[in-house]
Amino acid sequence: MPGDPRSHDLLRPQSLAVYRRRRLVAVVLLVVVLALLVGLVWWLVSLFRPAPDGAGAVPSPSPSAPASPSAGGASGSASPSASEPSASSSGSASADAATAGDCPPGDIVISAATDQPTYTEGEEPVLELRVDNTGEEPCEANLGTSQQVFTVYSGSDRIFSTEDCQVEGEDALVEISPDEQERARLTWPRVRTGPDCAEVGSEPRTGTYRLEVSLGQLQAQPVTFTLQ
Repeated sequence: MPGDPRSHDLLRPQSLAVYRRRRLVAVVLLVVVLALLVGLVWWLVSLFRPAPDGAGAVPSPSPSAPASPSAGGASGSASPSASEPSASSSGSASADAATAGDCPPGDIVISAATDQPTYTEGEEPVLELRVDNTGEEPCEANLGTSQQVFTVYSGSDRIFSTEDCQVEGEDALVEISPDEQERARLTWPRVRTGPDCAEVGSEPRTGTYRLEVSLGQLQAQPVTFTLQ
């Protein structure tokens, strides 16, 4: 009945419940929108965040894997000539033109090295390309994998090269300080590679091997190491 107060009392809780639900939905929507805005802001900030400092660790090329798991190395050993340095000391070289960057000609010097002179059966040699700035001021040079080449020889026989199977190298402009040395390290899995990643079917034998490294137009003096 229109004048019955009980009908009025029954409608009031229902109206309050609907109001509360609407407020709850609005609050949830507001929280979702704020979360999306915060996520968008962090994403935009990450786009302009500077890359971490990589000084002292030049990007290293991946070992040029053979075309098939059975691909192995070449036979034979090579004795170093009297002019070749041993693996315990690194050979170095500089050139009139450094790789792309603002380093003055002749300031960049590269050298080859291995982490030890002799490797027992099953040990994998760690090959190194070292880069020094002999100038008096910091400068930038392209030390990326697009510039690096690691090559292993046995006498005149070319055993392994990172050029054989590398699909795509990367540029990396790195600032080099006169008091710092940049290094790229490559673990050689004691396999042989062929041009264009051709399949090779023999394994390296025991003997003395020669490591040559280059960076763009710079060519380092070779160093030798022994596989047992």
